Amino acid sequence: MDFKQFKNPGAIYRSAPFWSWNDKLDKEELKRQIDEMAEKGWGGYFMHSRVGLVTGYLSQEWMEMIKTCAEEARATGTYAWLYDEDKWPSGFAGGEVPEADEKYRSRALVLLKPDEVTENDTIMLHVEWEGQQYNICKRISPMGDLWFNGTSYVDLMNPEAVKAFLNCTHERYRQAVGEYFGKEIPGIFTDEPCYLMEGHYSQPAVPWSDYLPEFFKKLKGYAIEEHLKELFFDTGDYRKIRFDFYDAATRLFIESWTKQYYNWCEKNNLKMTGHFMAEDSLPYQTQWIGAAMPHYEFMHWPGIDKLGRNVQQLVTVKQVSSVVDQLNKERAFCEVFGCVGQQVSFYHRKWIADWQAALGISFVNSHLSLYSMRGERKRDYPANLYYQQPWWDDERKFADYIARVSYAVSQGKRDVDILVLHPISSVWSEYSPLHKRNGLAVENNIYNQPFEFLSKALMAAKLDFHYGDEIIMEKHARVENGKFIIGQHQYSTVIVPPSLTLRSNTVRLLKEFVEQAGAERLIFIKPIPSRIDGLSGDMNLPDGVIYVDSVNEVLKIVDRYYSDRIRVVDKATGMNAEKVYCHSRTSKEGKSIFIVNTDENREIDAVVSLPGEEMPYLLDLMSGEVYEIPSEIKGGRREIHIKLYPAGSMLLYYPVQEIKAQKAPDYLDSGVAFADKISAGSTIDDWEVKLLEQNVLPLNDVTLYLDGEKVLENQPVAKAWHQYFYKAPDGTPFRAEYTFEVLNIPEGEVFAAIEVAENLDRITINGIEVRPLKQKGELGAFNPEKSWKDINFTKVPLSGYIRKGLNTLVLEGKKVNNISNPGCHVRVADFKNHVPTEVEVIYIVGDFAVVDFDKRYFAIDGQAKKANYKDLTECGYPFYAGKAEFTSYIEYKGKSDRTYLAVNDVEAACIELYVNGQYVDVKYWKPYIFDVTELLKEGTNEIKIVAATTLFNLMGPNRIAGILNDEGVGPYTFVDFRRFTEKYTLIPFGIGGASLICL
Repeated sequence: MDFKQFKNPGAIYRSAPFWSWNDKLDKEELKRQIDEMAEKGWGGYFMHSRVGLVTGYLSQEWMEMIKTCAEEARATGTYAWLYDEDKWPSGFAGGEVPEADEKYRSRALVLLKPDEVTENDTIMLHVEWEGQQYNICKRISPMGDLWFNGTSYVDLMNPEAVKAFLNCTHERYRQAVGEYFGKEIPGIFTDEPCYLMEGHYSQPAVPWSDYLPEFFKKLKGYAIEEHLKELFFDTGDYRKIRFDFYDAATRLFIESWTKQYYNWCEKNNLKMTGHFMAEDSLPYQTQWIGAAMPHYEFMHWPGIDKLGRNVQQLVTVKQVSSVVDQLNKERAFCEVFGCVGQQVSFYHRKWIADWQAALGISFVNSHLSLYSMRGERKRDYPANLYYQQPWWDDERKFADYIARVSYAVSQGKRDVDILVLHPISSVWSEYSPLHKRNGLAVENNIYNQPFEFLSKALMAAKLDFHYGDEIIMEKHARVENGKFIIGQHQYSTVIVPPSLTLRSNTVRLLKEFVEQAGAERLIFIKPIPSRIDGLSGDMNLPDGVIYVDSVNEVLKIVDRYYSDRIRVVDKATGMNAEKVYCHSRTSKEGKSIFIVNTDENREIDAVVSLPGEEMPYLLDLMSGEVYEIPSEIKGGRREIHIKLYPAGSMLLYYPVQEIKAQKAPDYLDSGVAFADKISAGSTIDDWEVKLLEQNVLPLNDVTLYLDGEKVLENQPVAKAWHQYFYKAPDGTPFRAEYTFEVLNIPEGEVFAAIEVAENLDRITINGIEVRPLKQKGELGAFNPEKSWKDINFTKVPLSGYIRKGLNTLVLEGKKVNNISNPGCHVRVADFKNHVPTEVEVIYIVGDFAVVDFDKRYFAIDGQAKKANYKDLTECGYPFYAGKAEFTSYIEYKGKSDRTYLAVNDVEAACIELYVNGQYVDVKYWKPYIFDVTELLKEGTNEIKIVAATTLFNLMGPNRIAGILNDEGVGPYTFVDFRRFTEKYTLIPFGIGGASLICL
């Protein structure tokens, strides 16, 4: 561990977001946004075409923008990562590959009734099953899919199609910006390639390629065309056929796509990173990609995505981190934080990122940072983690935390001694698309769910492990000196989860392992494999191998083998703290242990019991400092008593050489406390509140006319988008009327923030024309004098035109827009002259209060309200998106060694503290406890807290019932009218009391 690097990790360890290129791009704005990212501690950005892009993908102008960003990366010390597709999944080059040749278009075998056969289907076999006639057909994907820009997906098992993709995309980048490869442009991201777009088929389908029959016959020795029936129906030796089929399809996919892509990157000095489609479950992998793990051998930075607000399913993470560890890859990559909603806080991001780091993720790719929030773009799988957020100015300290965690879990080698064989081939042997009718009961209940349960149980018990993929093991596994070895890792214990089949190579290795290590070191969970390479057969293992019925039996056995491991005891129960995960690593400089409370809500008073009596140091992940921590020796082990707050974490370190350290503080910003004896000091139970930005009222309802016809009357704007506005032909005249009530006229500035208002023909307030502060088609860097929060939210002054009572704001213009469906757009042919218009929520901004009538109806009141510090949304600021000051005073007698200020009941994304006018720190999560020892004076002290909101109350979706319980939010969530409610869901914003803690 290099302590200088730990304190200030380099850019390569820092998070890099998906930077959504989703509008007409401007060089000056691109540079401004890069400067913002660099200032906030991000190490780079993935230049990612996404919904709403106007600038032509892969055009000359596009390449000029890429080059501009590479140059700015050089100037800012950041990295400009390429992204290989127009949206996703990778492979179609924005439509160029399927347009080039029909043979490149994706194929599938589909099971059809006779009347379901289309012109795109070639009948390969007639089948009768249970009295019903079927045709098994080869289907070539038809052109015209809007998601694929009016084309189709491609056949990634066809090496010629893949070569065409590389020529369309990678070679163009090489010609345009190849001078930056391996330097400012370190690599390229591939997103969700798959051998079958399984979700696009309404009929039962399996992957197919014109290259598959020959490849299959060469690999397996027989013709798959003679056994197509077994791929769908449970007949004959279908388990053997399916094992062979998915084995061959997976290998062909790897050879055609992954290896060819990887080799191109190797040759051209780029790192291949990204992730494959549907890595999460064993059935999903079978349906979409075959198997995830064998692809990772041919990626420089293997990756996954883990989206949504949960930390439940860990198989996906362990798959990629196992291969990274075994094959000594540099980093394990994860696309994360997408779909969590605009309400996501720093705390939620820490909770998710720490859980992933404990499982082995060492590079954080934040999803998503929007170049523009115009129109549909703002609904692109939020949250938007970027400059438009009220908390953005406080991002730096959090970015440093993520960088230190990533650096720490990238050093040395993970301490793992248990191998769990991966049962994907058993699911291959069972899977049929017809099984979806019963919920894939066999695939899920016998194999997938027990595999997940075993994995979670081992991590909970602090029994770390890797997965062993059988395809990778063919090349990289051996047995030596009683150890089962894969790549650079060796294991003393092997566990086989419920399985149907193993490969003959695996059986050979297991026999060698039993001979050298002892039969008791091989544990099978029933049902045990009854097939070898898909065929019925006996493994003929020696006596003494352990066979058990349950995961609990496994834990009891393995607990004895590793009795001298790290343990974490929950004092409340006296039992293992199951939600605390540990990640231990060893390097030539020392040994580290990353400890994480993965519980989102519960704090844990814990005893961390470490093997041996040596005292570890603490490396503070929030400050980068090295500390000595209080501990004791008990029973030959070192014990540390701590409180782990929800999502709390700490990093322990045993250096090889002696290091200097200072005494640890009583409270760590990473969510850990060592203090247990406290005395209460003075308290604060009231605050003066001051808004630091103007208040806002969103106008969420509209009356819409298209070409003179009223199509919507006083309805949610959300109903206008995809039912009417986006469907209208470009050039269609429209009129959008919004109304709002004013109880008392505000005295100060009032303006409307209207998206691309400058491109409208006319804007009126109460019949009087008003003008935006930007000119038609105006681009350039974000200017807060002209725009509000986002480059496309244009200010339109309303001061002097608002009246008491009902006000009507009218937009008139011609529809020009490239959005086609939720989360989808069409290419703009004349993108240079594209001047878009929108019908969106309008934001009325000014110094006023917003009166709340049961969270259903709201009105502007120009007379300020006294804010309730506990929740500003309840007293005039329901949609406020900014920062607020909370000021009070506290008495201090000056008689303690250390004095802390604890802030209670925080309802904010983060809080900053100022004592007597001096900045102290920012806190993102519990404990909201600040060390104020050096800043307090005897007598009266001014305490000021600055708290920030998120964009959720302003932008929602907050009229969707139960929205805060959704684990995932995407474009379709905003238009889910089955769940629509008149009553708004609003997140509280405020703080509780505060008190001094004297130690």
